[in-house]
Amino acid sequence: MLATQDELSAFIDRVSAESAAQPCPSLIEVSIAEDPYGFPAVNAGIGADRGYVRISGAEDLRVTQGDPDTTGELVYDFQGHETLIPANYEVPPEIVRSVLSAYLDHGGLVPVGFPNLVEVS
Repeated sequence: MLATQDELSAFIDRVSAESAAQPCPSLIEVSIAEDPYGFPAVNAGIGADRGYVRISGAEDLRVTQGDPDTTGELVYDFQGHETLIPANYEVPPEIVRSVLSAYLDHGGLVPVGFPNLVEVS
């Protein structure tokens, strides 16, 4: 359980370091502990030098947007299982940090129009 930005930063650093020793980056799920089903679900890929965020709400789906011309899929590791994500979701780690930081700062609701997130239809 994380409650502060410092705890979040230390957690991201730890996952990133552990991902560096694996064949593919790690995928985490993030939720609000008091009401995990009452807020958008967040999946975040955290690698040593790349990552992505996917936010699934009741009425929207937003993802990080890397190079829109990138095609194909990338493999992330979720609890020992291969998870494929579109390659154009991948962004630098500082963007992943900023989105997860906003999730924490805003009580589980990343503001609409947040930079580096796009709606998926």
